Amino acid sequence: MGNADEEPMAKPNSNVDDERIRDPTYHTTDANYTLPNDDTEHARLEDQAIGLAEMMHNKLIHAPLQSPQSLVDVGCGTGIVTRQLGAAYPDAKVYGVDLSPVPSGPKPPNVDYILGDIGQLLHNDPRLAHGSADFVFSRLLLLGITDWAGYVRDVAALLRPGGWVEMQDLALEWFLHGSYCSGGWEWMQALFAAGEQKGWDLRCGRNIKGYMEQAGLVDVSVKEYRLPMGDWLARERPETRRIGQHAAREYGMLYYHAIPKMLEGMGYTEEKIEELSTMCTKDWAGQEGKEMTFYATVGRKP
Repeated sequence: MGNADEEPMAKPNSNVDDERIRDPTYHTTDANYTLPNDDTEHARLEDQAIGLAEMMHNKLIHAPLQSPQSLVDVGCGTGIVTRQLGAAYPDAKVYGVDLSPVPSGPKPPNVDYILGDIGQLLHNDPRLAHGSADFVFSRLLLLGITDWAGYVRDVAALLRPGGWVEMQDLALEWFLHGSYCSGGWEWMQALFAAGEQKGWDLRCGRNIKGYMEQAGLVDVSVKEYRLPMGDWLARERPETRRIGQHAAREYGMLYYHAIPKMLEGMGYTEEKIEELSTMCTKDWAGQEGKEMTFYATVGRKP
């Protein structure tokens, strides 16, 4: 069950009977995506995006774009990065793609949203024609893709020659004071078993480089960031404070809601799923020395 004998720095998610338990809503789609799409999740996504930007020293993207004309943000959520891309490249057309409608609000005039599953849209929507994009971006599609090799090949086909792709994601691996610590967590073992059956790559963050190379992309590079559970790392790296606080506060409850959907069809009783979900909220909580790695992987189509 993880580090039960160690006292967490804070336990914002360890009591699953608190007021943060809710009945979330989900995407009305056949896509195998397990996270909610309600107002609470939208607010979380906005806060997460701000925290990640601070962690990366407010670097929006790492790809070396030069006068791009067409950009695509896959899994755009609330559209926060889509809007930022639109503002950064006002002469380009920017599309944000998501399974659910993007919340209404002001956006740059060069930004449009496309509703649907990217796996289907890439073959059917003329706005996403093969060879049409100078840049494709995605972030945290960890639980949204069930065929990463195929997804990256599709994105490579979407790019023009010379176009860039950037994928920012995690691997569900925790380290405590530099040592891998999550391999023995029962709920994590259950998720990896489900992932093998359902096609998720729960280590996609560190595997995307290989997928890009297999798809024929070149100049592939990876930038790694330390993402702490809690604000303990902020003493050394103040830019991690907000995302660390967010991760410790939000991620346990997020996965508490996701685990039942992730473990559907795996033979667990409701009681066992509740037990695993509760374990998850405790292991996600902030703790001195506990962290993950956030990967920003960039590649170019030759």
